[in-house]
Amino acid sequence: MFYYLCAIFTLISAGVSLGFSIEAFLKAKQQLSEAIITAKYAVSRSLSLFLTAIGLLIIHSNPYLIAVSIIMIGVQLFDGIIGIKISTFKMIGPLLTALGNSMVLVLFLLN
Repeated sequence: MFYYLCAIFTLISAGVSLGFSIEAFLKAKQQLSEAIITAKYAVSRSLSLFLTAIGLLIIHSNPYLIAVSIIMIGVQLFDGIIGIKISTFKMIGPLLTALGNSMVLVLFLLN
């Protein structure tokens, strides 16, 4: 049970990250700026992480789950640090997601 709980939390985390990347891409596209290239890179990486997280539900592998969860915890942690200068929402949301994913991963590892 803890495997799937951690896998779903990790998938949600990757989905949120993908959503913010797509939002950045759409904003950059409207402004016709050089930022669109950076936004495309962000979308490609976020999409790859999202697809990898989907794999957690298809392939049951403890090491795979641990690795992807740690990667998404890192992504959310760094997103929260970046968000400090942007807004409280963009800081607190990712930091809480990183904390939640960490807690679920610890529960998984303890069982």
